[in-house]
Amino acid sequence: MRAYALAAIVVCCASVAAAAAVLHASAQTSTDQIARGQYLVMSVGKCNDCHGPKLQGSSLIGLLKPGMPFAYRSPKIAGLPQLSTADAVTFLQTGRLPGGARARPPMPQYRFNHGDAAAVVAYLKSLK
Repeated sequence: MRAYALAAIVVCCASVAAAAAVLHASAQTSTDQIARGQYLVMSVGKCNDCHGPKLQGSSLIGLLKPGMPFAYRSPKIAGLPQLSTADAVTFLQTGRLPGGARARPPMPQYRFNHGDAAAVVAYLKSLK
C-alpha cells in the first residue's frame, strides 16, 4: 500500500512540474511573440508612418494627393479595437477584412505567414 501511495505522489509531482513547465513556456512564447510583433510593426512594416507614433490613427492628408481613391485617415491600431484577434490575423494573412472587403490604399495588402500575423496581432492587442 505504501508503495502505491509513494508512486501516486511521484506521479502527481511530475504532473505538477510538467504543467508548470508548460505554463512557463507559454508565458515565454507570449513575451517572445509580442517582441516579434513589435519588431514587425515598428521596424519592418513601419506602421507608425501612417498610423502615428503611438499607433492611435493619423491624418494622411499631407502625405497623399487629393482626389485619389485613398483613405485619408488611418485608424487606431493600438489595441486593435475594431478587430477580433482571429479577424486581425486573417486580415494580415489574406488582405481581407471581415465581410471580404479590402483595406483602402495606402494600406498594403499583407500576406504574412500565420506566425508573423499572430505576433503582430499579439503586439497590437497588448497596446492601449
